Amino acid sequence: MKNSVDTLSLNRPPSRWETLAGVRLQNTEPVKEQLLQELIELESQLAHLKDANGRHDFSLVQTYREMIHSRRVMFHQLNR
Repeated sequence: MKNSVDTLSLNRPPSRWETLAGVRLQNTEPVKEQLLQELIELESQLAHLKDANGRHDFSLVQTYREMIHSRRVMFHQLNR
């Protein structure tokens, strides 16, 4: 059990102010603002795509969902 818990922290940066690449994040506000703008735009495009004439490009819908998910994860990590 202890080994499985240790593996969870392998991908965690040593400091909450560093990324996995070791880049120091002093002021995260501009990054969070950019992420929010991108999230709003992507969610709007996804909604428009879903409403477009009942025809769905499922691979494009999945791509939008993945982009939205990755930005949400990054935003929540910056808010820790």
